[in-house]
Amino acid sequence: MEIETLDLRQLLGCQRKRSLSFSAFVEQFMEHPEEHLQTSATLISNAIKYFGFDIVVRGGEPVLSYNIFKDPFSNGVNAVYGQEFCIKHIVEVIESFEKESSPKRGIVLVGPPASGKTNVVDLITQALENYTKEKNVKLYSFCFRFEGDDGKVVELRPAFMPNPILLFPIILQQEDGTLTKPRKELFDFINAPGRADKKVEIPTYFQYANLDKRNLDILESLMHSPRNKGKTLFEIIEEYVRIEEIEFSNAQAKGIANIDNMQALRVQQREVHLGTDEMEILFEHLPGKVLTEYLGAMVSSNRGILHIHDAFDIDGSLPEDAYKPLLMLLGSGRISLQSTQASLDNTVIMTTNLEEMNVLEKRLSALKLLDRIDKVPVNYLLDAVSEMDILRRDMCNMRPTYDVDPNLIRIAAYYSVMTRLLPPMADTLPESWSDEKSKLYNQVTPEQKLFMYAVHSDDPVNTIRNLPHWHPFRNECLQVGINIFEPDYYKQYIAHHPDAVSLEDCGLFSNAQLKMIDDEFMRTMRGEYYPDEGRTGLSIRQLQNIMRSTIAHSDGRKVTVGVFLHQLERIITEGPSVHHWLSLNGHNKKGRPPVSPRRINTVPLEEGEGDFGDYCGLMKVVRALYYMLIAKEITVATVDRDPKRIEIDLRKYLQHTLLARARENHAFAHIIVPKYTFVDPDTGESVDQANDNFMRSIEKVMKPKGDHEALRHELAQKFLDLQDDGELHIPDGKSVVASEDDNLLHCFSKEYTALLSHRKAVEGISPETLCEAFFHKRNDPKKYRRYGEEIIELVETIIKNLTSRFGYSRDIALDTVVFALRHNVVDFAKMIL
Repeated sequence: MEIETLDLRQLLGCQRKRSLSFSAFVEQFMEHPEEHLQTSATLISNAIKYFGFDIVVRGGEPVLSYNIFKDPFSNGVNAVYGQEFCIKHIVEVIESFEKESSPKRGIVLVGPPASGKTNVVDLITQALENYTKEKNVKLYSFCFRFEGDDGKVVELRPAFMPNPILLFPIILQQEDGTLTKPRKELFDFINAPGRADKKVEIPTYFQYANLDKRNLDILESLMHSPRNKGKTLFEIIEEYVRIEEIEFSNAQAKGIANIDNMQALRVQQREVHLGTDEMEILFEHLPGKVLTEYLGAMVSSNRGILHIHDAFDIDGSLPEDAYKPLLMLLGSGRISLQSTQASLDNTVIMTTNLEEMNVLEKRLSALKLLDRIDKVPVNYLLDAVSEMDILRRDMCNMRPTYDVDPNLIRIAAYYSVMTRLLPPMADTLPESWSDEKSKLYNQVTPEQKLFMYAVHSDDPVNTIRNLPHWHPFRNECLQVGINIFEPDYYKQYIAHHPDAVSLEDCGLFSNAQLKMIDDEFMRTMRGEYYPDEGRTGLSIRQLQNIMRSTIAHSDGRKVTVGVFLHQLERIITEGPSVHHWLSLNGHNKKGRPPVSPRRINTVPLEEGEGDFGDYCGLMKVVRALYYMLIAKEITVATVDRDPKRIEIDLRKYLQHTLLARARENHAFAHIIVPKYTFVDPDTGESVDQANDNFMRSIEKVMKPKGDHEALRHELAQKFLDLQDDGELHIPDGKSVVASEDDNLLHCFSKEYTALLSHRKAVEGISPETLCEAFFHKRNDPKKYRRYGEEIIELVETIIKNLTSRFGYSRDIALDTVVFALRHNVVDFAKMIL
């Protein structure tokens, strides 16, 4: 934007917030009392929700994902991913403050280094600051305004930014000596019968909080000033007090304070120093009065947040009296001030690591503090999809500079998450589970658990609708006005992540296992170790270091998965003496028998290899997952068939199998056949007879050798069983072919993949020649150009499909195919013959 076209007056058009008289404020308060009775907890809760939310259904668990943690304030630079359950805990604790008459407890975010604790708090404070600046949000404080005889004005603003409601005394002696309770009478008035539709809940803080000593001293001095003789308290407030709109500021420590030392909690005070003219004006109204002002984190955080970074020490060097201001605040809601106490309305959020928390818990002197804080675990992520989001955030400068393998971040995230997982080994499982299901639970492998934690429900509405009555998500929905039985309303909030992989598509589970893994299964698995799982393993910060090392050891242009795996091997070889996180190798086994021998795609693993906590073996597991991933991508690129066309063929095939089955049931064919009759999308004709030729053509692809008749009956029965169990959802009145809003591809993912992996034979092309062409294209372009037109066209088509469908560059697409051929990951003979 050119400076000549920039309207600076509009760009910097901010003006001082409006002010109003005390009586005008009271009138406004009478009309909308709840807007003026927001405590810090209410403000924070409202700020978190104000910017919207999504619903994430991951691993069988629905949870609200608030938009502020995507960091809309700084374009995602400090975004927090995957910590929805930690944030849910924070919100629940904050909201509970308003329901308790006792002083607020503190919140302590506890977790290993680099788990995102500070980012969570920083985004809450930024949301709070931005929320208070919204046009429809009004916060008020007051200042004292003194006008001299010459018309000059001096204004004194309280550092606490107190709510003007506190100007109403709790108790007041009238002229005739009787005692009244002005604030209580104010609250009784707004809740008088017939005055409002519903009762206004008055927070405990506003019922009993008092102004700080300086403000009370000023009011008292004004009452006794000779020039105010005969004036009532109301008249003095009306004359000297101006009510002002305020907003919070991180940078100016207004309503938000950030400190990294408990010793900074003590309130400081100093004498107010003004110019000679200003002091003369003050003495006209406050004769002989020496004014002080208050400074410090406690004062600055009133009505907002006090954030204490790395709150506790490890070596015990912090004197015990450093905690006393915090103990007093969390015990009574007050702070010590000039030999008296002042009420404070803030929310204290502390961050600390596991070592510091362990040391604190062992101190007898810390028991008082521990009783007044709520611990919220913030561990390393167990969701690989969210881990990928964090890596993208932190390595965003990599893509413009280097040619990056599109699978690099995914494979790195898979490895880091698997190092954090603990082995399922529950002694007590739901009584309704079969022996096979319980056995499966206790035999889950690290790679299977990886995908269970990351899977997004293919039917989130059904997951939400069938939640048990005790599930906390029901209460979460009530808080934001969602009825879980009205999916048409909340469907708009359900998030679908493009990187999420279904259990059916990951290729690690049999059909029998998939039937047993339901939402309850995954919820049980998540709850087994909560909140301990994720405290150890490879941290995101250490993973970033490995990524930087990968970049440094690349050829300066391309950053590939192969280089990353090589760097991982080197680090593991160097061992824990160089890389401290490796010292925990093997700690995750928890006494469970070693995992059984298994095969992931083409990679065999021996007993105990790639087990929980086996950092070296898990590298072999992640290599196998990478082989599976690129094999699928290269297959799809080679087959070069329209996925939508293949989906239509699969739907038609299933519809034909159902028709064939209906025809076999001679007694009820007249009833069942019309149920499965459909309109062919290719011809537009009604079909009520199974087409054997079409079914055989599909069966040859799905099962080249074997009993096609048995396969036909097996898939028809599978369809009916899935429908009866409620796992397959076809809209009422729709045929399989005509249905669109269903989960059929998830239920028949293996059959769909088989069809997707088959290319029609190409005459004149042998698999061996195609392999050689790829090697020559990479290493000897002259020889490559000597190949026939058909071979070159097929090679270029495969590379083009990899770039257009999976985000590869041409160079890395070629490197990936050559890598896959060298390691026997793909076999062109199975695709083109």
